[in-house]
Amino acid sequence: MQLTNYILASFTIISAALANPVSNLVEREILYCGSQPYRPQDYTCYPDNFLCPIIRGVIYQPCHGACFDPANYTCINGELRPVGSCNGQVYDKNSYVCVNNHLCPKTHPNNCGEACYSPSQYRCENGQLFQV
Repeated sequence: MQLTNYILASFTIISAALANPVSNLVEREILYCGSQPYRPQDYTCYPDNFLCPIIRGVIYQPCHGACFDPANYTCINGELRPVGSCNGQVYDKNSYVCVNNHLCPKTHPNNCGEACYSPSQYRCENGQLFQV
């Protein structure tokens, strides 16, 4: 008898839950990128059905089979290159350094006034360059 009461009580609870669906459930939109399902709030579908994530509000960009954060990288001819910002100017970290808010090539990584120099060739005194 107890088993019958338990089954009846369970059936009553389940029936009531099914008859009164929870009103605050939100249906999430599912789209397809090619054959891959995705949520547009979490991913972006690019041409050739390539998905890249959206992480903390940043829309990652595609580059030759990879996804990158555009604040840290750029894609040039299908190649990822790290970028930085120096005095508001974006630059390639593989080729330049930022010294006292001035961009200098890595071959001449020091700054003297407005000039970039290599310490093996010059020295800087009071904003003036002197040959070594």
